Amino acid sequence: MDTDEFYLTEEEKKALKEIAKAALYEAVIHNRKIALDEEKVPPKFKLHLGAFVTLKEKGRLRGCIGQFEPDEPLYQVIIDMAISASRYDTRFTPVTKEELDNIEIEISVLTPRKKVNSVDDVIVGKHGIYIEYGNKNGTYLPQVATDMGWDKEQFVRSCCVEKAGIAPEHCKDATLYVYEAIVF
Repeated sequence: MDTDEFYLTEEEKKALKEIAKAALYEAVIHNRKIALDEEKVPPKFKLHLGAFVTLKEKGRLRGCIGQFEPDEPLYQVIIDMAISASRYDTRFTPVTKEELDNIEIEISVLTPRKKVNSVDDVIVGKHGIYIEYGNKNGTYLPQVATDMGWDKEQFVRSCCVEKAGIAPEHCKDATLYVYEAIVF
């Protein structure tokens, strides 16, 4: 299947959320990684696509980690990112057993990144951005700009300075990529 035409049905979205939830519970409660029977995994879930898993507790961010260009299938990325978001997002303490009932899971399946020439090529609400300069980089998912009420310039500047830690005077020289996300 061509990843440029990738889509997910409601049933497929539900199945991926169940995988993320199972991975989260298994990691937090039993301190181990779930193993799925690869033969029962749908072919679409075996494509190598990036994804972010966002955890929220009572509407507040509790962890968010993702991977862009994985060398493993989507379902495995979902498992790994659910675990990582619950344990390794350095902005937060690890998720505890007591919190599990209040954790909401949001998944963003990513299309491949495409380099763009300027901020003018960014479409707020449609594109996520990835920016890099030297050894510094950062990303914002598409929903960040709309959630924050930012225009494209604010979106890119915040990602450059606040997320990637690139000095403001170097933002114009940074390489900018866009991607889209199926968020559910």
